Amino acid sequence: MYLAAVFIGGGLGSVLRHLLSSRIGSHWGIMAVNVTGALLIGMAYEYFADRSALRPEYRAFVMTGLLGGFTTFSTYMLDFNTLMGNSRFYEAMSYLLGSVIAGIAFLILGIRLARILF
Repeated sequence: MYLAAVFIGGGLGSVLRHLLSSRIGSHWGIMAVNVTGALLIGMAYEYFADRSALRPEYRAFVMTGLLGGFTTFSTYMLDFNTLMGNSRFYEAMSYLLGSVIAGIAFLILGIRLARILF
């Protein structure tokens, strides 16, 4: 059941990633996905931290499956490399650092929001 939860969550997360990133377009769509994913995984982490009574399949579905399939570090690195290869150095560095800084900030925000909401 655990692996099925990861499998189904991963498929749904990948579809959601495609829908959001293609709606925004270009590498900025991937950045938006990764930053949003950081927010959501922060919230999920905090939510599940105090709910050990929940079945582990729920956590696996949300965190490993859904959010793991939703965010995409490999595409992020490919987009960075493409920007560098096209001599778009400043945009590449803004994308790289902006994704990391915003990702960390949104992760922390997600944890804090979850503490308020849950």
